[in-house]
Amino acid sequence: MKYRITGLVFFLSLPAVFAPAEANDDWQEIRAPGPGKKISLAEALHLADLHNLSVAVAREDVIKAQAKLKAAWSALLPQVSGNLTFTHNDHSDFVGLGTQSFIARRQDDLAASLKVDLPLVDARSFLGISLANLSGQVAELSFEKLRQALLLSVAQAYFQALTASSLVDVHRSQIASLRKHLAVATIRHRSGTGSRLDVIRAKSDLLTAREDIIAAVAALENTRDALAVLTGAEGLPLPEQVPALSPPEGSTDDLATRARTRREDLRLARTSLRLADKYLTTSWMQFLPSLYASWQFSYQVNEPSSLRSEDKSRWFYAITLSVPLYDHTRYADLDEKRAALRQAELQAKDTERRALLEVRQARRDYEKAMAQVATAQEKARLSTQALTLSETAYENGTGNSLDVTDAYRGKRAAEIDLAVKRFESQLTLLMLLRAVGDDMSKIGF
Repeated sequence: MKYRITGLVFFLSLPAVFAPAEANDDWQEIRAPGPGKKISLAEALHLADLHNLSVAVAREDVIKAQAKLKAAWSALLPQVSGNLTFTHNDHSDFVGLGTQSFIARRQDDLAASLKVDLPLVDARSFLGISLANLSGQVAELSFEKLRQALLLSVAQAYFQALTASSLVDVHRSQIASLRKHLAVATIRHRSGTGSRLDVIRAKSDLLTAREDIIAAVAALENTRDALAVLTGAEGLPLPEQVPALSPPEGSTDDLATRARTRREDLRLARTSLRLADKYLTTSWMQFLPSLYASWQFSYQVNEPSSLRSEDKSRWFYAITLSVPLYDHTRYADLDEKRAALRQAELQAKDTERRALLEVRQARRDYEKAMAQVATAQEKARLSTQALTLSETAYENGTGNSLDVTDAYRGKRAAEIDLAVKRFESQLTLLMLLRAVGDDMSKIGF
């Protein structure tokens, strides 16, 4: 009968206890994050692709490489130059022949010329096109590598913001539960079935929860700020929940095969190896002769001197064969290019080994993370049951406040651990997708 009376007093007194707290709610300003536009993962990745300054800087390197390819092609095209020369001498020169004198050079002279140069055989210029083309591919792959790393950072920041938001929800739920516990402890103390220590302990836990939610909201704002910088978005974006990302299918060997064909760093290493080999071939071309053709047209604008022909126009062509005989610096250049080729071969092998190791480790990390998520879910479920049992026992007078406090702390720790484990599983999945070479700009669709 004692417990029934206590329960009746509790339910009659509960609305009166809760009313002042809700009417003077000072938690609202720290519960909600600041204003901002909701943004999906796909939108965040798209904005980063368009507005991130690091991507914009790297994109200019690709444009410069394209300009170098144009310059390489220009070495095979004719070079045309024109000149117009005016000469003013201090006086005219005369030549006397018997009783007559002739103008050998006029005081003012104006002449025009047009010259065309064309390489007929120049192996280095021809190979320069291939070099510029490969250099352009290297620039594009380097840009794509940086771009994918940036998009990976955007995705990580996005999920980090989602996790921070879920932690705010955890602490918000914790505050609601602790306020209820404080109300129960207060009623029991007033009815004489509980102690003042229970009330003090409940208030202390509530203050701790207040500190936790303040820190959680600040962490959320920090992650939103980082996401805004990465995406170039105005204000602080609010991330939306995204569908669960699907892990790549296939065995570890299948994932390694996919990585070999998709990963930008492996393609970059192979292209750099081809470029180093082409540089060595170009260095050998220094020993071959070159053949050039030139054509020039000249015209005397003013009247020619007396000793020159009355025909004002002239033209000629010339063919020049240049044969390298001896230049010892060519041998040093060959040694340098051979060393660069060997270096590129070693780097390509090392890059592939590291990439395949990254795939294997990412696969294991993801599987471990998913197993930890399952364990954390079970722990969170059990902690919820433990809290329910301890609250019921305390409200019925068969339990004590310390058990409820421990249950609250256990539930909070379990829920925080679950949120963190889910975040870690998302990060490991992102790393796995990147390790196998998936395009990060498409994961949000």
